[in-house]
Amino acid sequence: MRLIFLVILFGVGYLLYHLYLKKMLKQGPKGYIKPALLVLFVVVLLAVATGRANAILAVVGGLIAAVWRAAPLLMRFYPQIRQILGQFGFRPGGTTGSSRVSTASLEMTLDHQSGKIDGEISASPFDGRMLSSLSVVELKQFYQQCQQQDPEAMRLLDAYINKEHPHLREGEDWGKGGNQSSAAVDQGAMSEDDALDILGLNAGATKTEITAAHRKLMSTLHPDKGGSTYLATRVNQAKDRLLAELEK
Repeated sequence: MRLIFLVILFGVGYLLYHLYLKKMLKQGPKGYIKPALLVLFVVVLLAVATGRANAILAVVGGLIAAVWRAAPLLMRFYPQIRQILGQFGFRPGGTTGSSRVSTASLEMTLDHQSGKIDGEISASPFDGRMLSSLSVVELKQFYQQCQQQDPEAMRLLDAYINKEHPHLREGEDWGKGGNQSSAAVDQGAMSEDDALDILGLNAGATKTEITAAHRKLMSTLHPDKGGSTYLATRVNQAKDRLLAELEK
């Protein structure tokens, strides 16, 4: 009976990894939290199934006691700890060093330091590839595919092409959408998580951190500075969404 339970659990875990956890882990440190909690839940479930729940609870209790005793020391060296975490791209309540905008077909990333834009494709026939790895022919093929199936991804592609490869459109037929499509922005509701990803912030960001992230991104993405109308509008929406959340 236990063997059947373990086989089923393994199968469910395999499916969860490929359908959910794999995408979460690509988000960097922020995406590690939910998978870690899920792994903890699975460990507890296994402990209950194998009769080792008491041992797990004893370990958890010991860890909580150790953290409680170490709390004054952690608070004392919090600035140094925060600086070390920042080197790995994780700043509690602050910025992550990159912004992300996701659609059904594409996850676009903007690096705050270099200003470089790239994106990972999640649609056939280019699933798992980065935009920077596509040839001009492949990029045009993906663009035309997005025109038909994912208009928001097409607008992200416009921003990518205009910023990273502005020469590619010279003498090329990219279809009816063209680079004018970037002006059309979905004005629908934006989730708090999406707003945090766009501004490159972690949960708990302050008003000062929100406005600072917005200002930094707009210095790169504002249309007057050679940026993208679509991305600039999304950044403005993200700032408004997070500031409105703080006022609640």
